Amino acid sequence: MKTVINIDGGAGRAIAAIPSLIKYSKKNEDFKIMLHGWDSLYWGIPELHERVFNPDQKGAFEQFFLDAELVLNPEPYRVPGYYRQEKSLAEAFDYLINETDDHSDLGIPTLKTNRNEELQAATFIQQTKQQQKKQKTIVIQPFGRSMEKPQENALLDQSSRSINPDTYLKLVKKLATKYNLILFAEKNFWMEEDTYTMKPEADLRMWTAFIDAADYFIGCDSVGQHMARALNKPGTVIIGSTFPINTTYPTHFNIVERDVHKKYSPIRISGLESHLADRINESTVEFTDEELNGIYANIVKDIEKKVK
Repeated sequence: MKTVINIDGGAGRAIAAIPSLIKYSKKNEDFKIMLHGWDSLYWGIPELHERVFNPDQKGAFEQFFLDAELVLNPEPYRVPGYYRQEKSLAEAFDYLINETDDHSDLGIPTLKTNRNEELQAATFIQQTKQQQKKQKTIVIQPFGRSMEKPQENALLDQSSRSINPDTYLKLVKKLATKYNLILFAEKNFWMEEDTYTMKPEADLRMWTAFIDAADYFIGCDSVGQHMARALNKPGTVIIGSTFPINTTYPTHFNIVERDVHKKYSPIRISGLESHLADRINESTVEFTDEELNGIYANIVKDIEKKVK
């Protein structure tokens, strides 16, 4: 059956869908994948490379849709098992794409870099080591897709998925005493006070290569942690308003979250209630200085355990 599978949303979702799509390819040959803005992430993956296209590709409608027999639009956030914290994002995609609750044969995400990307990343890591003069190198992504800059010198994530800017600055100041640091963030979100990190401008494919070349990853509920999992990179994920089982990989990463009440935000189901949940969840990223000291010690312990 000629099928088009439409994967929309952020880049993290695109990566989380990879295991289900590879699983689908084992039983279905005639299908294409429409990926909104992130098609380059699937380049080099043997099962998906020739199947993926961007909706802006000229002639895509005539080429892929007109004679399709089925168009799938999997939306994990509307799977009850997902919003009840019973399934991960990858498992929800598996449920929708492969129509199964048996996720035992679901692999982890995979990403492929090429030799040129790997060479550029290795060169940049070496430059970072020469400048910061530490042995181990960390890529840190403090801000997610919901981060905004409503006014000059102010950063705000109303969804509380990102690390608070003040918390981030205090954390990198501590980490910089022991590790080389590379900031994974859009230039618009660079802060003058952050004198502790190297700040390359790169696309997502190059960030995949940077994370692969580094020793460790620190992030929030955003694309970087999905990349790190696909590359089997150790790391710490600092979780705010979302739930680890839904959005990250608790059996792989060191998970940090505040012990406070949080409410599930039903985005893609109920817009108003999502905003109400955001108000309740602000405290999930409001770490005290004592808690920050604990986070730092926790991360150092995990690095020393996992990075030789």
